[in-house]
Amino acid sequence: MLRVEKPVNIVSVHGSLIENLYILPGEQNKGYGTQLLAFAVQRCVGTPVCWVLNTNDGARRFYESNGFQWTGNRVDRTETLYELEYRLCRI
Repeated sequence: MLRVEKPVNIVSVHGSLIENLYILPGEQNKGYGTQLLAFAVQRCVGTPVCWVLNTNDGARRFYESNGFQWTGNRVDRTETLYELEYRLCRI
């Protein structure tokens, strides 16, 4: 968790899997997500990966702007909702 004057976001890292990267809505677009992602990437064992819901356009743009690319893998949750696997392609 990154704390400035208060907690602003959180992330979990399990091996090479980055999960639960969340930034409070009022704290978004202040660079905290980028700082937290860099922190998480440094703690990954192997090539960092994450899964993003297909409906979360902001998260997909965030990961892509930070060097992650969709691997082509997906896990269907419903007919219209699925998770996309992203892998870091540049460090």
